[in-house]
Amino acid sequence: MVCRENKGRSAVIGYQKHLLKQLGYRDYDDFELQSGVHEFGHQYEGFPRPTEKEQLQFLQGLRHQIEADPRITAADKYRESDRQPGMVTRIDQEIARLKTGKDEHGKPLQPKHRMRGQDLAAMQRLGVLLQRNQEAKDSYFDVYARTMGMDAKTARARWKDLVRRQKSERENTNISLTDLWRDNLAVSGFTSRHQADIGQSNVSREALRIMEEERRQKLASLPTRPALTSAQRVRMAEPGASVQCTGPGACGQFGHEASACPNQTCVKERDDARARWKEIDAKIRKETDRADEHARKAWAFIPSYSHQEMRELREERERHLQHDQQVTNALASSSPRGVVRCTVCQQFGHEQADCPNPARVDELNDLRGQVDQFYDQMEARGDWISAAEDEVPADDPELQTWRTEYGHYEFLAQQASGQYKDKRAEIATQSIRCEGGCGQFGHTREECPNGALLDEVDTLAKEAERIREQVRRRAELRGQNPDTTPLTDADHAAYDAWFQKSVDIDKRLIDAGIDPERVSTASALAKSKPTGPVSVRIQEVGYNPDTGYLEVTARPYTRKRDGKVMPAKTYAYRMSPSEHQRMMAASSLTSYVSQSVWARNGGAAAYQFENTAEAAEASVQRKCATCGRWASMTSAHTCPVSGSRAGQDDSARRARIKAEKAVARATGRPVQMPPQVESVSFGAALRFGNNGSMNYAERARIDAALSAGKVAQAEVRAAFLDANVSGQAIAWNNADGQAQLSTDREDGATLKCTCRTFKQNGRCKHVQLVGAAMASRYAADHPAVGSPLRSTPVPAAPVRDETARDAPEDGFTRMPYSEIRQRRGDLRGKEREAARASSAAGDGRWLRAAGPIDGVTGKRVKTPVAWTDRAVSADPAAVTASGAVRLERSKDVQEGLRVGLRAQTGKHWSVTRKPDGWLHITTSLQRRTAGRTITAPERAELAKALQMPVQSISEHGVAVPPDNGWRAEFMDRAHGKAPRVLGERFVARADQRREVLLNI
Repeated sequence: MVCRENKGRSAVIGYQKHLLKQLGYRDYDDFELQSGVHEFGHQYEGFPRPTEKEQLQFLQGLRHQIEADPRITAADKYRESDRQPGMVTRIDQEIARLKTGKDEHGKPLQPKHRMRGQDLAAMQRLGVLLQRNQEAKDSYFDVYARTMGMDAKTARARWKDLVRRQKSERENTNISLTDLWRDNLAVSGFTSRHQADIGQSNVSREALRIMEEERRQKLASLPTRPALTSAQRVRMAEPGASVQCTGPGACGQFGHEASACPNQTCVKERDDARARWKEIDAKIRKETDRADEHARKAWAFIPSYSHQEMRELREERERHLQHDQQVTNALASSSPRGVVRCTVCQQFGHEQADCPNPARVDELNDLRGQVDQFYDQMEARGDWISAAEDEVPADDPELQTWRTEYGHYEFLAQQASGQYKDKRAEIATQSIRCEGGCGQFGHTREECPNGALLDEVDTLAKEAERIREQVRRRAELRGQNPDTTPLTDADHAAYDAWFQKSVDIDKRLIDAGIDPERVSTASALAKSKPTGPVSVRIQEVGYNPDTGYLEVTARPYTRKRDGKVMPAKTYAYRMSPSEHQRMMAASSLTSYVSQSVWARNGGAAAYQFENTAEAAEASVQRKCATCGRWASMTSAHTCPVSGSRAGQDDSARRARIKAEKAVARATGRPVQMPPQVESVSFGAALRFGNNGSMNYAERARIDAALSAGKVAQAEVRAAFLDANVSGQAIAWNNADGQAQLSTDREDGATLKCTCRTFKQNGRCKHVQLVGAAMASRYAADHPAVGSPLRSTPVPAAPVRDETARDAPEDGFTRMPYSEIRQRRGDLRGKEREAARASSAAGDGRWLRAAGPIDGVTGKRVKTPVAWTDRAVSADPAAVTASGAVRLERSKDVQEGLRVGLRAQTGKHWSVTRKPDGWLHITTSLQRRTAGRTITAPERAELAKALQMPVQSISEHGVAVPPDNGWRAEFMDRAHGKAPRVLGERFVARADQRREVLLNI
């Protein structure tokens, strides 16, 4: 991609491409670079605009940096072309533009041709964003391929097909000006780091949307089961909970069972009164229903009871109903824990949320209003009649009318009053609950129409009790404590078989309109299985030790501010098996959960899922289309994917070695030879998400060693948040040509870790992570044992489990997406303030994107302060060593460059100091041409002495930037040494940036 507006910007982008290739990233498109410049440009808004002098300094420094890079060809540096000029050629064009103020066509430069501060900062650091984009993209290819059951190469091909469609073929063609899309991204299998790193160009977003839809469809088609079985759920006992008097003839109080109820006399009075008023209510209801039917059909109605008899029946029903409620109220008030009372219908035995009478209460209130209205009309007519009887004749027509109306309203009032009492009785009837039965309203357990189904529930509960006794007996026979020993597979199988039966009964209960929770299919299991710890706030805990999936269900509670009853709520987390054991064994489960997964000080981040899609996917297990095991398809499941960027398969090499082994066996030749060992130093790097970083031996060198039949000692050095790992892992090929990797000391590995766990038993999670990462990069089996260097016999291979073991290790940490964004934003702010201060001071240091780097590995090093023949040191004490050159003193460096060049060439070379700290190397004045330039032979001689391309030596010599790293580099060059330190980076490779080293 060539930027026509600014040649320097074009050179930077071209150089960033080469830096990406040096890190092994080749699968990217120009639209990703364009989007990256746009995104970083917004992040670096506020950077000072460079002056013309600063732009020239930056371009000259970048020119040095590119020319000193031996991995870039001369053609890519110096190509002369209108369409694809070399990087140095573009820089020279931009320098000429700045000096003349005109472009190559003689036209004055426009504002769009100038370099803004945010553009400069963005492109200098663009490698960080591009590398992160590529890593996140490669990670998604693995996620997609793992789910679809294909190799990563096919996933990448699918991506390329989507991103290379024409603009008219894409739905989303808008540029994202904010991070809202990335903030809302939720992909199961993606970590928060990947979410923060994924590119958000319009093309990438559209491709990801389509591929994610395809992946979700595939997920839905895979065999699925819940992540938690009934055996993995533990119901918590509530502190202070006791038995309750329930069932037929029970008082409902806590503290005793129905068989030992001390309130039998009161209960008998209540039941007798209830039976009597319900009997009378049935007679009245039958009479009113018959009257309503005759009225609808316009039939003549002959009542079975006179008005006086109906009044007496209602009064008797009212007496028995009041007595029933008085006894019930007395039992409730004498209960130490009270009895639930509805605030809507004022009946006992249910709460407001369960009340079956809201509509009936509204009708009752309407009837009460009608009765009051009719009595008001009666009182008004009575007052008129009393006042008129002394003043008008008894046969006065108006007086007769009032008397008629009085009788009419009296009849209506009596009728409404009867309906009011009927409605009260109806509410009381419908409030009777089938306790110990189906839990429905309107009948008792003896009257329940679902008796046969309830009998099956009782039988199932007894079977659960029987299973529990069997589990206890088996534990006792094994000599274990039945109250604390974990369940065996046979125990789980018995409970699961019971659970399948309960599922069928629950479906039938639901069809009958019965809540299964009230009928104790679930409660029978909870009572029969060994109970867990007691908890005030926690009702149930479920945990799958294979996936680390944890469910914590909080108990219902009453909200203080408004008295609203909040239902039980379930929260999902992830936790290591060892920590789950500590949690369940804690003296206070509530306190442990509150200080860990419910912590509000940021300590709960490690227990949380990456996003909502991760949490939803963690609740189930699916048959992985790649490895064939049951697994939750989250970021925790990382079974190997063929062709992954994390370790591509070298199929041809493996096939060749396998064929050679087969021929050796067929001809009787010995297959295994005494191994040759090759030590491979580290030269590549990667990050462990939010946990740390690692330098390790390059894949190509490991492959070369293994292809030659050698055993590779792969050097590695890793830094984590809480420990450091260093040493060598052992890699070799097995008989089939499959690469193996071991971190076992018996296999010859020498890895050591600084953590306490490793010091205690020689193993730790850090070494395990390092081994897994290296094996992934090398496409090797890990953990593996049995290298040719092994000192003890190989143990028998374990039987493969059909369930993936993806639970997090103890001490697992993660950084939430919001914290990653916050840290990166803080870093940008610090860089912005530092750049403004540097620009105001005029020292030009803000033009550097990174500090000096190691001359061999390219990794960032501390800024050197002293140079000697033996070493380049960052130790301030080194400046006092014999023959040391202080790099901060321009005069010392000036003299050191002269001495070194004279020793190499036998000539004097001019080294001059500039006011801005730059040093300039050229030939002596006597040997210059008439135009005061260097002759071509001397340019070649100076280039040879400095070990630089002759094109990098201009006709006026070569300039040295005013930084200690550059001065140390040119001191080495002037003295004929390979540079041990390379100067500060004007454009940084990703692994040279501070934010990458700090894992931000």
